[in-house]
Amino acid sequence: MRLEEDSNIDRNRSNQQNRRNTKNVNKDIIKSDGTELSPILGYSEEPLLPLAQACAPMNDIFYNLSFYVQLALKETPEQPPDGLSIDENAVIRLYSTLNFNLKNNDRQALLPFH
Repeated sequence: MRLEEDSNIDRNRSNQQNRRNTKNVNKDIIKSDGTELSPILGYSEEPLLPLAQACAPMNDIFYNLSFYVQLALKETPEQPPDGLSIDENAVIRLYSTLNFNLKNNDRQALLPFH
């Protein structure tokens, strides 16, 4: 699939950016009950997976997730203008769709996400 091939090209660049971005978030977090959560370390060293592969473990949790993943990939330009990879752009598209529907007063709009 051409989209997967294109997204592989940008994966190394994205991994490097991800490592830089995580330096600012790896601080101890204090929960509301006063307990301290240690930072989550090592995730920025993990290779980025193609979106479909990264979402595969959630296919049993979210109804028809693979359809929405393919739709998000299809709707993403081959060269996203924001400097992100196709997969990164599609993830934002998926998140934005879910977030929009969560904020929508029409609760029926959430049915596809059950």
